[in-house]
Amino acid sequence: MSNNYTKFLEMNVGDTVKRPVLISSINENKDKNGKPFLKIGIKDGFSDQTAMMFDTSAEDLEKNGIKKDMVVDVTIAVSEYMGGKSFRITQITHTSDTGLSMSDFIRLPPIDLDLMYDEIISLINSSANDGGGKHEPLSDLAVRVLTDNKKQYMFSSAAVSMHHNMRGGLLYHSYRMVKAADALCGVYTELDRELMLCGTALHDIGKIWEYKTSGQGDAEVTASGVLFGHLYLGASLIRGYAADHNYDMEKVQLLVHMILSHHGTHEFGAVTCPATAEAFMLHYIDNIDAKLYMCEDLSKGLAPGGITDKKPFGLDNRIYRPKNTDTEE
Repeated sequence: MSNNYTKFLEMNVGDTVKRPVLISSINENKDKNGKPFLKIGIKDGFSDQTAMMFDTSAEDLEKNGIKKDMVVDVTIAVSEYMGGKSFRITQITHTSDTGLSMSDFIRLPPIDLDLMYDEIISLINSSANDGGGKHEPLSDLAVRVLTDNKKQYMFSSAAVSMHHNMRGGLLYHSYRMVKAADALCGVYTELDRELMLCGTALHDIGKIWEYKTSGQGDAEVTASGVLFGHLYLGASLIRGYAADHNYDMEKVQLLVHMILSHHGTHEFGAVTCPATAEAFMLHYIDNIDAKLYMCEDLSKGLAPGGITDKKPFGLDNRIYRPKNTDTEE
């Protein structure tokens, strides 16, 4: 797709922009007078937005052959609402650019998926420790889990919103955490490197059952996610893979503990709180990567020296994008 189109993140209050988008959802509501209006999820390939369309029903759009998962041309008017930007669609038609497809509007990680997966496997294998021939390496367990669940692990989003919420987001989040853990083991040399690499690679493995990820990369919570959550699902998976194998069961227990405690506190969903150095480190690496992803993603919509309109959900302050080093005050 041409980069000449104005991105959602580049649109300012007062702008009126015409561009192609992908429709990700159409939800109809009624105002206090009973008139229909729509909340339409739209994607530009870089971010997602919800745009309002008034005095229009889903049936009106369908009569014109416009529905979810279609690429369309829209005219978007940007206004201010509660201190932020509000998007309103004033016109919607079939796209005039017949060369566009759904894939042009799907966000993907900036690193090749196969490259990330292969590097995770390589790093885990490099950490193998068989206890002097007494046990099968814990790394073998981790590689078996990832090999058996490779397709879902590479496809799944890491969240419905907040961070790494895209197709391949789980892999991207895990990859950065594995790389960070490997580096930190060179600084904090008392850490068990095998546990750290297995733990960071597998900490969110339960999300492949907690979420159902669409081809567009949108995630929704499954029944398993509601009933159990990804910490329990991941821990149960590890215990199942450890059965009938000669692993060091102490290390298996420690890996399960890392998964169950990686949210840090009960308040944020941890089954138990971290009780080992590796569990503490996993929690902090997870938090670092999630927060940095949010900073990176939000900064894309800011000019140098810009500040987000309001404090993003999940963060304790508004985000500031530093000025370029060669920019004068």
